[in-house]
Amino acid sequence: MRDQSPWFRSDRNAWFVELRGKQVPLGKHEGPPPKKGKKGWCPPPEITAAFYRLMANQGGKIPEPDALQVASVCDLFLRYSEKHNEPQTFSWYKKYLQSFCDLFGSLSALDVKPFHVSAWLDAHPKWVTSRRCAVICVKRAYNWAESEGLLTGNPMKKVKKPSPVRRERVVTPEEWAELVGAVRDQEFKDFLFALRETGCRPGEVRKVTAADVDLGAGVWVLQHHKTRKKTGQPRIVYLTPGMIELCRKLVAKWPEGPIFRGPRRGKPYTKNGVRCRFRRLRKKLPHLKGVISYTVRHSFATDALANGLSPAVVAELMGHKDIKMLQQHYGHLHEKRKHMAEAARKAAGYGADHQEKRSA
Repeated sequence: MRDQSPWFRSDRNAWFVELRGKQVPLGKHEGPPPKKGKKGWCPPPEITAAFYRLMANQGGKIPEPDALQVASVCDLFLRYSEKHNEPQTFSWYKKYLQSFCDLFGSLSALDVKPFHVSAWLDAHPKWVTSRRCAVICVKRAYNWAESEGLLTGNPMKKVKKPSPVRRERVVTPEEWAELVGAVRDQEFKDFLFALRETGCRPGEVRKVTAADVDLGAGVWVLQHHKTRKKTGQPRIVYLTPGMIELCRKLVAKWPEGPIFRGPRRGKPYTKNGVRCRFRRLRKKLPHLKGVISYTVRHSFATDALANGLSPAVVAELMGHKDIKMLQQHYGHLHEKRKHMAEAARKAAGYGADHQEKRSA
């Protein structure tokens, strides 16, 4: 824990003090960035005065809700997130909250309006699917602050989340054959095969280790996964015969750590590494525009539904708690026109010859 004395936070260009585990802002820094000396930080007079006023008037407590700034709420929430969320989730929150604070961090936390969120989103026209994520992060920070008693009201309650943007792209069997054929190394072909056979999130495939593989039961048992907090259960991935054989080979090769690794120096795949591989594949095959690693998961769900599996079963295979997410993001059956036309004929009572309707 930090001493109860002002310290400079360079990413905010501001001075803070830590009281009872909470970062309390003292004010923005004016002038060139300060340097920490052998005896610690030497804050300017106005910051020192703000520190003594805080200690005298607040008694070391968090400022009253009216005194909290947007940046304070975001900072406190990020401290909580860093301790209670996965590193990737924390980074996700930090990215959007930092962007919001760059525009409105100095405003009073209770003076923020839905208008400010709209203006923030409009300042980032390239955000398409990210708009919903951005709003979720800001609302989450304010909901947490209200639940913790830091705020007496929540001006973000009226902010509406944009509707999720569905990824309509799926991969046809012909496109899949082209995609795999354009890959030269066997290592990435194995990675693609795992995506296609399991329907897992790319991050789950990247991180699966030999310890997660149960060849006898034919499953992966993932203790750390995206929906662990919601389900309270490990993620069970059911393996096809082809996947069992592949895992048997990879576990023997990599008995420790991730089993899916790149061809160079045997390092595990990273999120950016997979992104770059797909970008190069799209450059080589321009007609596959829009195909990313997550497209394979969408294709898995769409094909599973088209093959007659119930939404509940497909949701279980994909690691969802219920079918809501499946209906929102993965049900691309309208693209399977032939399948849906056949379903419509059956629903109307037409026979196999599609000509005469069966009698009631």
